[in-house]
Amino acid sequence: MFEEKGHKKLIMLSILPVFIILGIDIFSMILQGQPKALSHLNVAVLTAQWICLLVFIKGEICNGQRARLININLYFLIYWTVWLILSVFSNYHYILTDIVSLCGIATIIAIWQQPTDPQMRKSILVIGVLLAGLATITSLFIFIELPIFYGIYYNVFAQILTGIILANLMLVISKNRLQGFISLLSIAIIIGLLVNAVFILGMLGYAYINNFNFINEFAWVVYFLFHLMIACIVGMHIFKGIRLEYLTLIILLFISANLPIWGIFSSIK
Repeated sequence: MFEEKGHKKLIMLSILPVFIILGIDIFSMILQGQPKALSHLNVAVLTAQWICLLVFIKGEICNGQRARLININLYFLIYWTVWLILSVFSNYHYILTDIVSLCGIATIIAIWQQPTDPQMRKSILVIGVLLAGLATITSLFIFIELPIFYGIYYNVFAQILTGIILANLMLVISKNRLQGFISLLSIAIIIGLLVNAVFILGMLGYAYINNFNFINEFAWVVYFLFHLMIACIVGMHIFKGIRLEYLTLIILLFISANLPIWGIFSSIK
């Protein structure tokens, strides 16, 4: 009975981040009113998959940790499948989104089908790396086609920040013992915040020079307040030497995943 309760709890803990990312992503697309199925957070999910692949290939983890992390990765099939269906079977069809979604699904399958033999496992995971690489390159092609100001809405740096938080969350759920690596992820979050803030300030400066006016400037106040909140929470944990726990990471994930929405709000009355 206790094992069954523990299994159900693990499923709930694993699936909640997927629904948070997916719900915010679809809402962002509808809010912006794009004619194509363009995700605002697919790079975030790919970043988390990249980090997990790094852990699988280079991390010294036991079979239990490996199995739990594999199972958590499987839940992201929901994310990629929904986006594939949304693109193929709707008026939002976009071939590049199809390719990214299929590569995301294939990467998860490669992670799932890891054999026990170390050499074969490495070969399968390298295939996963190549598939994730193709998905990432395709995503960049999508952003290149967009107008320059859309870099605010589909901000790659904000997505990478969300991906780092998501990967940290996945490692915590899987009870991973790579404490040094997990500590580096906390530092990476702070660096990601700084890079994203500099990028957005640069974009706002470019907009000002080109006389591009944002309808709702208050949205940018909220945007940078979110940066400050994340920095304070993560900075406090780093200063005290405390590991970020599940609930804290869920809050951080929700805040960072909402950054594209506030970028969109800046252009809405």
